[in-house]
Amino acid sequence: MTAGHYKTNKVRMPKPQRVSEKLLGVNWKFADQMAIHEQIQRIRNLKSTTWQTVSREDMWRGLLDRLSYNDQSFPEFLQHHAVNGEISLARRDVRNIYASRPTCGVVATIIWSHARGIRVNALSLLVRDLTKLVELFENDDFDEDQMSLLLGQPGISIPTASKMLSACGKKYKGKPAAIIDDTIIQVIEAPEFASDFTEINELRGKSRSRPIPYYEAYLDDVASICGRYDVSADMVDRFLSEYALVDAQETDQRKSA
Repeated sequence: MTAGHYKTNKVRMPKPQRVSEKLLGVNWKFADQMAIHEQIQRIRNLKSTTWQTVSREDMWRGLLDRLSYNDQSFPEFLQHHAVNGEISLARRDVRNIYASRPTCGVVATIIWSHARGIRVNALSLLVRDLTKLVELFENDDFDEDQMSLLLGQPGISIPTASKMLSACGKKYKGKPAAIIDDTIIQVIEAPEFASDFTEINELRGKSRSRPIPYYEAYLDDVASICGRYDVSADMVDRFLSEYALVDAQETDQRKSA
C-alpha cells in the first residue's frame, strides 16, 4: 500500500518572510534556497520504506511475562505477526492492520513505535487501558483534548503520538498527521528549509519546551507544502527522514575520507 495522495482545497499560504541571520546563524545565500521545491520530484518518486522497524519477539514476550493481564491482544498479535522471532513493520503495514482490525492495529502502533522496547510499568498501563486507547482512536480527527489524552498515556510523547496517528491514518485539527522525530526536527530547522517551514521558524529550538504548538506548526507547514506541490503528508515526512539519513551518511563518508 502506498501513501495516499492528499490535496488541500484551501491552504493558507505562508507570508514571505526573512528569518534573521542571527537566528539562523548562517548566510542568507543558503537560507534562501527552496529545498522542497528543488527536491519535489524526488519526494514524489521515493520508493524506500523509511518508516520500518524490527522488534524481537522474545523481548516483547519477556515484557508481557512480567505483567498480570487478561486481554490477549498483545500475545495474539505476536503469534500472528512474528516471523522467525522478529516483528517487522512498516507504516503501511500498521495502517493496513488498523483498517482491518482496529484493536490489532493499535497494538501494532505500540510495537512499531517502540521497536527497542518499553518500560514494564508503561506497558502494563497500556495493556490495562488498551480498550480506552482503541476507543480514543475511533476519532478520525483528533483535537487538542484528545491529543492530551493520548500524551497522558505512559511512554507516549509527541514523536510517538505522531507515529501512532500517522500510522492509523488520522488527522490532527483537520490536517493529516505527519511523523516528527529528532532527525526530522534537525532537518526542518536547517537553514536550507527556512523558506518551506515558516511556521516552524517561529518556534526554532522549542520542540521540547512547547511540543504541541511545535507539532501544530509543523503540520501547518506540511499542509502548505502538500497544497502547493500536490503531495501527501506521508511523502513529506518520509522525504525529511530520508533526507536526514542521506545527509548523515554523506557526513560520515566525508569524515572517513
